[in-house]
Amino acid sequence: MTDIRVLPLLCAIAFPVTVFGDYDAGSRFAHELKGQGTDAIQNMKPEEMIPGYTANPPEGGYYGGVQAGTAPGLENAGTDSLHNTAAGKTVMDVIKNRPPDRPDLDAPFISNGLAVHDNAETVTGGTSVPCRDVTLDKTDITTHYCERSPAVQLACTRKAVVNFKEKVITTTETKTWAFGQGGRNPDHYSRSGDNFTYVFPYNGKITRAVWASKKGFGRGATVTSSLFGTSVTYNTRNAASGQLRPGKVNFKQGEHFVVTHPGSYGSVQSITSYPLRITLTIEVDKKEVTYEPYIEWVENCPFDKSQEVKLSTQCTEAGGTRTVEYGGKKYPVYSDCWQYTDNYISQDADNGSCDALMKNPACTLAKTTCTEQSGAACLREQAVFSCEKKVSAAGQLCGMDLVCTSGECDQINSGGVNDFQHAVSALAAVAAAGEDVAALNDVNVRAFTGQGQSCRKAAAGFSNCCKNSGWGNDVGLAGCDSEEKAIGKAKDRKLAVYVGTYCSKKVLGVCLQKKEGYCVFDSKLAKIVQEQGRSWQLGIGFGSGNNPDCRGISIEELQAIDFGRLNFADFYEDMEKGTDIPSDQALIDRVKEQISNHIQRGTQP
Repeated sequence: MTDIRVLPLLCAIAFPVTVFGDYDAGSRFAHELKGQGTDAIQNMKPEEMIPGYTANPPEGGYYGGVQAGTAPGLENAGTDSLHNTAAGKTVMDVIKNRPPDRPDLDAPFISNGLAVHDNAETVTGGTSVPCRDVTLDKTDITTHYCERSPAVQLACTRKAVVNFKEKVITTTETKTWAFGQGGRNPDHYSRSGDNFTYVFPYNGKITRAVWASKKGFGRGATVTSSLFGTSVTYNTRNAASGQLRPGKVNFKQGEHFVVTHPGSYGSVQSITSYPLRITLTIEVDKKEVTYEPYIEWVENCPFDKSQEVKLSTQCTEAGGTRTVEYGGKKYPVYSDCWQYTDNYISQDADNGSCDALMKNPACTLAKTTCTEQSGAACLREQAVFSCEKKVSAAGQLCGMDLVCTSGECDQINSGGVNDFQHAVSALAAVAAAGEDVAALNDVNVRAFTGQGQSCRKAAAGFSNCCKNSGWGNDVGLAGCDSEEKAIGKAKDRKLAVYVGTYCSKKVLGVCLQKKEGYCVFDSKLAKIVQEQGRSWQLGIGFGSGNNPDCRGISIEELQAIDFGRLNFADFYEDMEKGTDIPSDQALIDRVKEQISNHIQRGTQP
């Protein structure tokens, strides 16, 4: 009896130990096999494994390229093989005559598996494999692109600066100059024979000339003296006087002139000691140099104002009289205004398509790129936000393996959380491209074609018809036309790509109106593929603001785009609103439920 009692006890002890060792060995073996399957596929050389394999089979000749359309040669060859070859005839015969072969759920290879499924707890119960409950957390980070307009105030200043210029004041004064006093004449002159040379003392004009002669000695003589282009005749016996009429009246200071006095006439006493007395009345210009203040306007503009529209002008330094000192003298200077400020850009912050991301506490600004600027000021920028989403899964850690009955652990470990959205988005993009191509019969087919549109920016007395948000209420947009309102709503729906800004109206070098050019697409998918694929990946731009290039993407370009790198985050919202897109876990649960239902009904899944 004792032996009989001990044996079950020994068996009870040995069984869990054996199970634990088997589980541990199996777990290690499973870890060793990880990755071998994918490695085998990636490193496989089909020509070494598949008999008769060739990379360029003759059937490849039926392919005429992406622009060839249908391949009638391939269709004809397939039809011929189906009806005229042995294999084709066999297939046709099976299709026509062989009844459907439905697996019997009572078959041993199926019933054994179902038995294991139904008795899972019995099979695994009582094992001592150490398992513990764990929670696996992961932060899923998504990247989002958006556009916004920072707050900008751009203005030019015109400041009044006082400068001085030289001013010459000319006045007229009268001077009298007398010369010709005889041999002891104190005036400076030089003599050469009968010629006496004098130096004119002023810059001026002779307005009156009077001559006078002395009474001489002896019998006297009649003498003629010449000066200033005229002559005077007098007799030396008696004193005489008279008025001259000079032939030349304007002289410069330092200019020489000659007076001729005859020396002697035969036996007549020399008269050189008694020359004429000349008295001149001269008008002299008197110049006085003074300084006169004047205002010069100095402009400071940190941008090219010819490319901007002036919105308003205001006086920022009140006018009045100021006292300015120059050269030791004070001058009063008046100006209506001492500084004007010309406002060209007055832009409030507009969050645009970034509004929801900026309000989301889980989103962080990662990068900004200025897409439009004036001088050093950025008028529009593209922002990149990183948004975090925490994902958790509950499971059990058994030995070296993490087991989640829901399957969520594998998704978190592989980084494949909700990959279904991206896959559906990529497929939808390809399908949309196919629809565009199918609608055209031309060889040069294009996909995702957009439309070039423009809107007017703010100007003096004019609304901003290019603002990035707030188009739902149309407040203050009465002056905007239907195209401009359509662009605004396209921005709200994330269907528009900004191309550039240009001056649409200029007069005499002054910009009076500016516009923004956009490419507007029919769907978010088209916008994503065009912007991220064509522009960012392939580097093909959208033209200029005044001439947007919104052409469709060619087949060759579409093939060159890496759809795996496209960010479809903006499209997810539309998908989720239009269709109940399941999460990855929901898909797993649905498949498990379908299998279970088929098993319970005893039908083929």
